Amino acid sequence: MKIVTVSQAAAMDSKAGGEYALPQILLMENAASAACRVIRQNLIIEETNFLVLCGSGNNGGDGLALARLLYSAGGAPLVLMTSSPEKLTGPALENYGILKNYPIEIIIQFNEERLRKELEETDVVIDALLGTGLSREIGGSLARYIELINESGKEVFSMDIPTGINGDTGQVMGTAVKASHTISFGALKPGNILYPGFGFNGDVTLSRISLPPEIYDSEEFTIEINDYPPLPVREETGHKKSFGNILTISGARNYYGAPLFAAAGVLKSGGGFTRLASPESLIPHLAARLPEAVFLPMEETEQGSISPSNLTILLREADKSDGVVIGPGMSLNSRTAELICNFIRTYKGFAVIDGDALSAVAGKYHLFENRGGASVLTPHAGEMARLCATTVEDVLKDPVKTVRRCASGYGALTILKGPHSLIGFPDGRVVINTSGNSGLGTAGSGDILTGMIAGFFSAGLEEEDAVKTALFLHGMAGDLAAETLGKDSLTATDILDAVPQAVKRYRENRGTATEAYRGLIREI
Repeated sequence: MKIVTVSQAAAMDSKAGGEYALPQILLMENAASAACRVIRQNLIIEETNFLVLCGSGNNGGDGLALARLLYSAGGAPLVLMTSSPEKLTGPALENYGILKNYPIEIIIQFNEERLRKELEETDVVIDALLGTGLSREIGGSLARYIELINESGKEVFSMDIPTGINGDTGQVMGTAVKASHTISFGALKPGNILYPGFGFNGDVTLSRISLPPEIYDSEEFTIEINDYPPLPVREETGHKKSFGNILTISGARNYYGAPLFAAAGVLKSGGGFTRLASPESLIPHLAARLPEAVFLPMEETEQGSISPSNLTILLREADKSDGVVIGPGMSLNSRTAELICNFIRTYKGFAVIDGDALSAVAGKYHLFENRGGASVLTPHAGEMARLCATTVEDVLKDPVKTVRRCASGYGALTILKGPHSLIGFPDGRVVINTSGNSGLGTAGSGDILTGMIAGFFSAGLEEEDAVKTALFLHGMAGDLAAETLGKDSLTATDILDAVPQAVKRYRENRGTATEAYRGLIREI
């Protein structure tokens, strides 16, 4: 499913009016009809009082049209407008002109006391205040109105996007309406699916408002929700090396978990064989926990990290492998960072670069210029800030822009880990993943994901599909674990233990396994 920016959504409407002769008043009517349908699916309109809050733009026009439809369906709407009707234009003004002829009370430029009174008496609030065009923080009386709406505890239906959520980034612009339901029109916007905005949308329903697929499914739209590639056929006559052979370079003194989780992630996701290169002193401890791996003892620095003296043997072992995982728990030792950079510059195969390796390569774009195989970077927001020489605040302020910048700069598939993680591709495409929960925010979870990416690649998926599938199933494993254990106490071991169940469900019936995630966005 394609996601469009605010400007692209406006262009869609213009194209509909130009090439398809769809008048704006019809699109607004379709939007209102879709909202009315969603409302009817959730309550009995004939028994409900509605407080319809309208701004001066087209979002307000949607609200005016909806008020008329609710009245026609037997509801009792009351309209509050934040500004004079003289500020209305186009189809919004037309709908105001129509609504004036109905026996519906329209209160213009209300105050806080009046809003408080009407909120107490209404059953349901319709949020048609600002829509997706918001570009600056909300303040003044409107901010107070939003606070009163949220404090009222009433069921709220937002038109297109909750007021106060930036349509392009999902950021809260000072304050935002906490909706129970959001009805998006034409196509989803990033603010409908990216956090924190997603948490304000409530249940999200999408209506195409009669736009033709050629408009809303255009190739020019480069953001989309993660799809679900099929897993590769697992040959009955296969053996461990035919299912993939991954070299995992990981670990340092005091970092015992990272190499275990990364190597186990390879095996749990279908990889047949992994060699784990770790400091020699760690090997006895690691072998006791993961006997399935083959271990390569590495010479150590004085701080117990992998020494640069191991470069030749690591490159030799990498050339025997289908791909490499490098970085989890390797420490920030400067000599180990030197090893990481030299390895990445020299090795020409598929590489998943995570953890301390991200810090080692940050800003060193030249290391990726002549790589023969695909590179996959897996930063969280802090690591992304280092990779892009920016701040965590700026990363989170516009995650789509940031992940595009990183993927393009390094020429690498880039995962920005977090709630609804993003995948950026060097050509500018962005995929938003919808599986997972806050329980995944635990030490070792990212190491499992790193191993899973390499595991799915080695088992036969193409690079892009391996990244998309690993990210989705890693989140799904976290969701399955949370069903039994809750989110608060999840550990990486719990997530790892749930990976086989997630993979099994996905392989046996991909449609059923992904049904709940498709249902996050309902289409009517």
